[in-house]
Amino acid sequence: MTSATLPAMLGTEYLRLLEAKDEAGIFDLLADDAQIVDELTRRWVRGRHPIGVALRELFTRVTDVQATAEDVHVMRWGDIQVETFTLHLVYDLDEASCWSASPTTLIWHRIDHAWKLALMSSIPTDCA
Repeated sequence: MTSATLPAMLGTEYLRLLEAKDEAGIFDLLADDAQIVDELTRRWVRGRHPIGVALRELFTRVTDVQATAEDVHVMRWGDIQVETFTLHLVYDLDEASCWSASPTTLIWHRIDHAWKLALMSSIPTDCA
């Protein structure tokens, strides 16, 4: 993952874990009531455990993930942080090379002094 603007972004760790296909690491970042968009099925997945299942299925199909964030904007209001950026992904899906650029939103909620990912919305362009 590369970007000069990422150090202030909580999502830096999320992107690092995504590149590493670290399902357990991402699971630990999630709030119990987290919601994400499944980028392959383009449907919402709600709740920490269903997200874990979706990640497990995704990570069996993808390899060589490279994530880059550009045009990063971070806003914080007390215990809520919103990060918007363009997520560039390069990866192999079912052994076919893909790349996408996706407007992405991460919403973080500070719970008991720890930042937890509450929402991840990123709907990529089709695999190109």
